[in-house]
Amino acid sequence: MSKKYLVAGATGLMGTTLVNQIPLNEDVTVIARRKINYKRPVHFLNLDEHIKLPHADHLFICLGYPLELRDLLLMRKPIKAKFKAVDYNLVIKIAEAAKQSNIKSVSVISSIEAHPKALNYYLKVKGQMENKIKELGFESVNIFRPSHLLGERANEKINLIVFIFEKITNLTGYFLIGPLSKFRNV
Repeated sequence: MSKKYLVAGATGLMGTTLVNQIPLNEDVTVIARRKINYKRPVHFLNLDEHIKLPHADHLFICLGYPLELRDLLLMRKPIKAKFKAVDYNLVIKIAEAAKQSNIKSVSVISSIEAHPKALNYYLKVKGQMENKIKELGFESVNIFRPSHLLGERANEKINLIVFIFEKITNLTGYFLIGPLSKFRNV
């Protein structure tokens, strides 16, 4: 019997990769603002004001507002509201809709070192989102906390600063051993 999956944020780096990894005999509904081509058949569900999700066996949330490198360290004021609208508000809205649709299992992408009381705004919002997801009472919650994600992003060219950052951190990653290895690029 095939399983049903919902993937929110399926047009980004992680979402696209995930959709293409799910076996072809499984039923996948993509929750996205735009359609893209996948290596497999998918159903599209457009994000709108009143999210009503179909029942599924599992919800994957791969949402993330695209940030510049500098905003990861010290987020600019005009970006904060846009970031929180996606990485907290929209994530929670979709998770709550999943709960109403009797979806029992959810996986969400967060960030390494996320904590609701972090001094860094990015990590603080991610930590608050994690806590809220846990509070919703799903039977199974998986929170993934990767370091910097590498890969080709659809419709997004990598700028020179990020290119240099990734080359340097890929090299220095070899020296991150033991407890520091979690900071290597993924």
